[in-house]
Amino acid sequence: MSLLPVLAAGLSARPAQAEAIVAPSLVLTQLKITSSNGQFVTLYNTTDTALDMSKYQLEYFNNYDLTKATSSRLIALSGSLPPHGYYQINDSQLPICYQLVIDSVSLGFSSTAGFIEILAFSQTNPGATTVSTVQDYVGWSKTAISGAQTLPTTVGGFLLRQPFNSQNNPNIISSGIGSWLAVQPDAANQCNLVSIASPITKIINSPALLLPATPPPVVFLPAQVNETTIEAVNSGLITPQLNEILPNPIGSGNDSTDEFIEIYNPNSASFDLEGYGLQAGTSSQHSYIFPKGSSLSPQSFVTFYSAKTGLSLSNAGGQVKLLDPAGNSISVTQVYGVAKDGQSWTFANGNWSWTSVITPGAINMMSPVISTSVTSSKSYTSLRSSKASIPSPTTTNTNTKTTTTKIPAKTVSRAPIHNWTLALVAVAALLYGAYDYRTDLGNKIYQFRKYLRNRQADWSKFAWWRSHRTNQ
Repeated sequence: MSLLPVLAAGLSARPAQAEAIVAPSLVLTQLKITSSNGQFVTLYNTTDTALDMSKYQLEYFNNYDLTKATSSRLIALSGSLPPHGYYQINDSQLPICYQLVIDSVSLGFSSTAGFIEILAFSQTNPGATTVSTVQDYVGWSKTAISGAQTLPTTVGGFLLRQPFNSQNNPNIISSGIGSWLAVQPDAANQCNLVSIASPITKIINSPALLLPATPPPVVFLPAQVNETTIEAVNSGLITPQLNEILPNPIGSGNDSTDEFIEIYNPNSASFDLEGYGLQAGTSSQHSYIFPKGSSLSPQSFVTFYSAKTGLSLSNAGGQVKLLDPAGNSISVTQVYGVAKDGQSWTFANGNWSWTSVITPGAINMMSPVISTSVTSSKSYTSLRSSKASIPSPTTTNTNTKTTTTKIPAKTVSRAPIHNWTLALVAVAALLYGAYDYRTDLGNKIYQFRKYLRNRQADWSKFAWWRSHRTNQ
């Protein structure tokens, strides 16, 4: 894209564009600019309908003063953004604290100064020239200067758009308005934000903290129920959510002790788990009931290992359910196929997916490549190109004289592996496989024995009929 038309217009054109926009459908709500990886931009859908993000683009200039900008870039977006949902564009692994649509790309924003704007594209009819409309914009600078937001100097600091409405979502009715507050994650809870300026105050991040697109049910107090019952304790609270499971630990992990199921409590109050249960499996199901005194702390991630629950998670397809005291499913994972070695089945972006970043008892950390469902092919290319190249094997100059004595070939030859050794390894592998898939094998054995009993009963009936015919 050429900068000449933009530079000719200068900054004076910005106010006119801002005034032409009323109630933008997409606004900027978070902005983090660093000198290295860790940059992100978060957008918010202000409407009651889903937005087709392919009709929006993020435009970047390397200076907040466009007359001094020397380069620009258009970042294409994709996917669908739910009503009043959040969309984050990032360049590295980040905590997932609330439901987001994530697009991981290489950003490369200048940490000295810059300017970004959201453009909405439309056509009057197919084949006609596209028209772009500015939805929102913000400029930034490393040092305080008029016309730009000052970037935080702290390593983890970033800017949060103000003001919020009663639902703690951005209340931006016109592009470019409002203010930006310098914040950083709370050391005690990375999903909570605190202001950087003194005195430090806590900031509510989002009401949709790690909740699915469809809000989970709320525990209501049943009619004519004793105030000491379990339901009364949790009355009015949102039901906890399954957040992460590890079916197949590797390394020093042991399936019977180190498999785990993680539950997240989204409430600002403790949730009593007495009488609630976990159920694992699809064809064969096993359950664990939480005993008296079991509870989830407010907004906490609690991990329950197989050593405590006795639940075995299948490596060849499985599912976990969280049940209420009446046996109703209140949170269910998606069914997974073959469990990946050393990866956890994790809930993020409204879906379940595999991730190699295992975080028991903590916020999910999703790798961009694993968690991104709407990333374009160029995003993956940029991730690959950032990896260090593998050095080629070192070659030896045959002309160089050396005094190294050649070792006879027989001294470095490997001894053949004995057949008994191979047999023992094969038996060990079969035994481990039988142990690892013991639940599935048990189901098959049970079905086979039932089949044999049925066949035996059928044969007995046939033998009696044949004997009866013979006697006649």
